[in-house]
Amino acid sequence: MAKATDVDGAAVATGSGAGRYLFRADDHYRHGPLGRAWGPEADAAHIQNFADHVLHKESRLTSRFTSFTTEAKIARKFTQAPDNRFIRKAELAELRVLEVRGVIKMWDPDQVFGAMTNGPRKLAKRAADVRAAMRKNHEVLIEGQIPAGVLVEVNE
Repeated sequence: MAKATDVDGAAVATGSGAGRYLFRADDHYRHGPLGRAWGPEADAAHIQNFADHVLHKESRLTSRFTSFTTEAKIARKFTQAPDNRFIRKAELAELRVLEVRGVIKMWDPDQVFGAMTNGPRKLAKRAADVRAAMRKNHEVLIEGQIPAGVLVEVNE
């Protein structure tokens, strides 16, 4: 059963069951805010576009985007740990509240595709590859900084 959360006068639909969380594996994250805050911090990241983040991201490079997946089992592929110790989850409803408040922006594969096809020609050519890679990994990109406390450990 879906419910709505009121955030600064905006109703944000939330669901129950499947799709309640986004998952992230990160062998180096322990606690605190995650991602790069809007403005100079995000602008200083090595990676500034969707294609480089999705298709060529290396752990030594910073990005204005943070990757999440809708599937815990896919997140497990992005950690060296044999268990869930480095996998965190965030409630989708909480993330939507942050998005309504302008703290973050969530990008699904189709939104990324649309933005890329309307952008510079060089990036537009790679839009289909980026969307396919994101769909394969059930990936959602988050731009902005997620406050401390939103991510919690996965206890499975």
